Amino acid sequence: MRATRLTRLGKDLAIGTWLLSAALMAVGCHGPQAYLKGENAPLLTYERTMCFGSCPAFKLDIQADGHVYFNGRAHTKPLGKYRAQWPESDLQKLAQTAANLRLDKKAGTYDNPMIMDLPSTRLRFGNHQVLDRIDGPDLKELYVLLDSLIATTTWSPEPR
Repeated sequence: MRATRLTRLGKDLAIGTWLLSAALMAVGCHGPQAYLKGENAPLLTYERTMCFGSCPAFKLDIQADGHVYFNGRAHTKPLGKYRAQWPESDLQKLAQTAANLRLDKKAGTYDNPMIMDLPSTRLRFGNHQVLDRIDGPDLKELYVLLDSLIATTTWSPEPR
């Protein structure tokens, strides 16, 4: 009788451990840490392209160590190539926002090549990419956070 109880307890523990592992793996697939473990460099790329009007055009590259590179192309400040260092807390905030928005479920291309003069927003974070020209997913919270970090960063010109 006692051996049967111990066998049953062992099976219950094995099932519980398996369920806990599966739950943690599922969370890990789209949790904030998933965005900070991209195999490609840079960790995050955020780009806005030009239009026929006064759309801001720039490219931002963020490395896993917090080094940030900004190339302001048109209608943005600063213009030209700059660099800075962002703290780990900013990277964590970006990763948490991406996880909350479930960026992993929204990756893809949202475009209509028949429509001209639309700027595009390109975002690559970890292994997830979004190209948004028209009717893309609602990533406003992430874009606002990135734009805010860009605006409040003290930039140093890139050496020539």
